[in-house]
Amino acid sequence: MKTQKNRRIVMVVGVLSLGLLVAAPWAAVNGNEGSTAPLDQPWSDRSLEGIWTTMIATPVGHSSINSFIITAQGSEGMVYTVVGKHPQCTPTALGMFPEAQRLSDMMGYCVRTGTNTFKLGVIYHGVKEGGPERLGIGEIVYMAVLAGTAELVDNETLVINDATLGGYTPAQDLDGDRLPDEGAAPVACVQMPLTLKRLPMFQSCEPTPMPIPNP
Repeated sequence: MKTQKNRRIVMVVGVLSLGLLVAAPWAAVNGNEGSTAPLDQPWSDRSLEGIWTTMIATPVGHSSINSFIITAQGSEGMVYTVVGKHPQCTPTALGMFPEAQRLSDMMGYCVRTGTNTFKLGVIYHGVKEGGPERLGIGEIVYMAVLAGTAELVDNETLVINDATLGGYTPAQDLDGDRLPDEGAAPVACVQMPLTLKRLPMFQSCEPTPMPIPNP
């Protein structure tokens, strides 16, 4: 069962098997066609780790803010954990799932495929808040999978040109693990090219003088 679960998770986030990545990380590079990073070539000094943010346009003209926190798994520079946040984003998937009231964090992986290139895959969930009859436990309305290949074009810019966003319903999760079943086709799939900017180090400001209250 554990092997089947891992295989399903791989399908969802669009990356290589986690067990394979941990046991033989170099295989992820050597097995990727067009890899630009052979074993004897050092990695770029550009850092994938950090906090990245992006603005996503919508049909009504308002932009959605999404942020990603990327951290390395180990010191090999091969596999990275990705956690995404939605500080300003519609939970209804632009009205497709009107019952959704909040979004879960995005969770997934980046896997290095070359000197400055990576494969990215994350999953998140649209949730309907649970009432007293559910003891306050939310209900999954849909599952969304964002996947594509990413490139560090410079140390401050991460581009995902071929990203797609696929939506799945709870009916496509027959075993109830909150991941789309193996082989399930999304009910909707849209292109989602992204350009992410590294969050800068902010500087302190000059405090505004405050009036001193009378005693």
